[in-house]
Amino acid sequence: MAQEVKDYYEILGVSKDATKEEIKKAYRKLVKIYHPDINPDPKAQEKFKEINEAYHVLIDEERRSEYDAILNKNDVSKFKDFLEYIQEFVESIIQGEKGKKRRPRKGQDIKMKLALSLEEAGLGCKKEITYSRWMDCPDCGGMGVRGEAETVVCHACNGEGKRVSGIFNFPRPCSVCKGKGFIVKNPCPTCYGRGRVSIRHTIKITVPPGTEEGDVLKVPGKGHLGYFGGKPGDLYLKVVLKEHPIFKKVGKDLHVEKVISYPIAVLGGTVKIPTLEGKEEEIFIQPGTECGSTKTVPGKGYPFDGGRGNLIVHIRIGVPKNPSRKERKLIEKLAQLMGEEGVYKEEGLMDKITGIIKKL
Repeated sequence: MAQEVKDYYEILGVSKDATKEEIKKAYRKLVKIYHPDINPDPKAQEKFKEINEAYHVLIDEERRSEYDAILNKNDVSKFKDFLEYIQEFVESIIQGEKGKKRRPRKGQDIKMKLALSLEEAGLGCKKEITYSRWMDCPDCGGMGVRGEAETVVCHACNGEGKRVSGIFNFPRPCSVCKGKGFIVKNPCPTCYGRGRVSIRHTIKITVPPGTEEGDVLKVPGKGHLGYFGGKPGDLYLKVVLKEHPIFKKVGKDLHVEKVISYPIAVLGGTVKIPTLEGKEEEIFIQPGTECGSTKTVPGKGYPFDGGRGNLIVHIRIGVPKNPSRKERKLIEKLAQLMGEEGVYKEEGLMDKITGIIKKL
C-alpha cells in the first residue's frame, strides 16, 4: 500500500539521459496543452501541476541528481520527503505566493491500495490501516523554528523573493528561499524548518459487504494535513482482492471444487461443501454424476446490494492411489461383474505359491 516513486521522465516524455534543451522542449510542448489559461479542465490543471513538478526537478542538476538516486533504488521513504518539498515549491511558483499572506490550503490526498480477502470484501469487515501522513511537527508546532527565528537575507534573490529565470523569462519565486526573501538560520532540527513531519498513522475503517475489486473507499480528512490551517486531504483506498485458496470469483458467482468418491458418484448421496461464511453446506449428489459436472447452489455466492450470487460446485471423482487389499478385491469383483476383462490383478503371496505348485 506504499506510495510509488513517480517517473518524472515518463511524465515529460523524455529519456533518462535527456539534455536540458530536450527537457525544456518537452516542457514547452506540454505547457501549451495543459496551461490553465488554455485548458480550463480541472484534470488538465492537475496535469499542469504534475508537469511543472517534473520539470523543476529535472531541469535543476542538484535536484535531478538527488531524484535519480531515489528513482534507481525505488526508495519510497526518501521520495516522500523529496515530494513534500518539491510540491510545496511548485505550488509557490504556480500561485505566486511571494508578498501575499499565506492562505489556508487543503492538504494533499493520499491514494493507496487495500488488499482484502474474499471474505473481508464480500461479507464486510472492520479493517485497521497503518500509513504515513504529513502532520505539524510536534517539536515546533508547525512553525519550522524553535523560539524566535533568526533570519538572513537570501543571497540568491537579495531579499526580493523572486528571480527572473526560466524559459518564459518572467519573475518567479526564488527556489532557494521559496519566495520568502530570507533564510532561517535556526530551523527546527526535527523537521529541518519544514514545519511538517511524516508520521505513521493508524485508523480503523469499515469495509461494506459486497465490496468489489477496483472499488475506491474514501476516508474524508485522513490525507496529509492542510497548509496554514487548511483542511486535511482525504484518504483513498483502492480495493485489491487476494487470491483465495478455495473459491474463485466470477462476477457474482463463486466456484468451488468438490471431490467425491466413486460410490457417491454412482449411487448418489449427500456431501458437505464450504461456504464463504466459513461454514459447511450439505448438498445432494444425483446418482450417476459424472466427473466434471457442476451443481448450482442458489444464494450462496458473492454478496451484492440486494442479493447474492450462486455457488457453483465443480464435481471431481476421487481415485484411490493405494487401495488396501480388501478394497482391491472388491474392485476386482466389481470389474468382473461389469465385464472388464483387461483389469490388472495384483497377485498376493498365496496366489504366487499356488501358481508355483501348478507349474510343478
